[in-house]
Amino acid sequence: MKARRAPLSILAIALASAFIARAPEAHAAPGDTVEISLSSSPSSERNARTTPVAPSPAAELAAPPVAFDRWRGVSFGSYLAPKADFVAKDGGVDVVFHFHAGQMAERQMKDSGMNAVFVSCGFGLGSGAYADAFASPHRFGRMLDELVKNLETQTGAEKGRLHVRHLALTSWSAGFAAIGKILGVERYYAMTDAVVLNDSLHSVYKDPNPKTAAQGAERVDLKMMRSFLRFAKDAAAGQKVMTITHSAIIPPDYASSSEATQALLTAIEIPYPSVASGDGETWRTMTLGKRADAGNLHVRGFRGQGPRDHFEHLYLIGQVLRSWVVPRWKREERLVYTLVGEQL
Repeated sequence: MKARRAPLSILAIALASAFIARAPEAHAAPGDTVEISLSSSPSSERNARTTPVAPSPAAELAAPPVAFDRWRGVSFGSYLAPKADFVAKDGGVDVVFHFHAGQMAERQMKDSGMNAVFVSCGFGLGSGAYADAFASPHRFGRMLDELVKNLETQTGAEKGRLHVRHLALTSWSAGFAAIGKILGVERYYAMTDAVVLNDSLHSVYKDPNPKTAAQGAERVDLKMMRSFLRFAKDAAAGQKVMTITHSAIIPPDYASSSEATQALLTAIEIPYPSVASGDGETWRTMTLGKRADAGNLHVRGFRGQGPRDHFEHLYLIGQVLRSWVVPRWKREERLVYTLVGEQL
């Protein structure tokens, strides 16, 4: 007898509670230290880094619609590719890997205006499952190779011609642990141009008190966030692009996404001021509470402490990509064609 599928609402509740049910696991040795070396540039140069230089969601890029094919399976999940014209003249392909519940945000991915291949990866419940999936530093490389081979078959491209041109890593909830492990490998860090963490940055506390929740950003352990700290610093300097959103949910025994975000920004000396409601930014049903922009680093903190507030962040993926990743990749594409013209 064919097994019955669980209703989507039940699956959604399970996914929402999956991260909360299991605290993040630290993957650094107890004696490890984290050193965040800031640029030795003059103070005036550092102050300039805190000035927003990218469009806000209120001024989103009007990207043309992209027609997509159906989801296709791979050994580690599934992928959604445009129907046509997504391979550059040199064989380059733009790819977005999303960790945790990606297919639930299919419409938002399609609405982002990205002419890219979206990959949805799920590795179980809790951040530990996502970290364990990338215990081998070679795992993500094998995933990339498999994806490219499937795209070659799908498009009829000559073997060895296709390659990843732009790479974005995005996550919701527990999926951040996969991105943290991937960025810990230098080859993948260099390949990755964009990181998006939607209510998806957590850590443990230093010397935690198991009886106390919300122990403060100053007690957040930075060791398991070191790859994100590095990426955030590079994004603030304009070398990468990174977006972090968080709710005001308070977990029972580990650092919340708001505490982890504040700890990250404090470590790289980026101010994170509160904003007045009704400031012009529109984010689905959520109310903006805090905001930071430094170079290509964009952080948005929202009020709300319930399951629905958590789920709203999953559906921000399209808006975030459309606002800050699509314009960057389009600018780079135009620059390449300007420099080399039809020689590609």
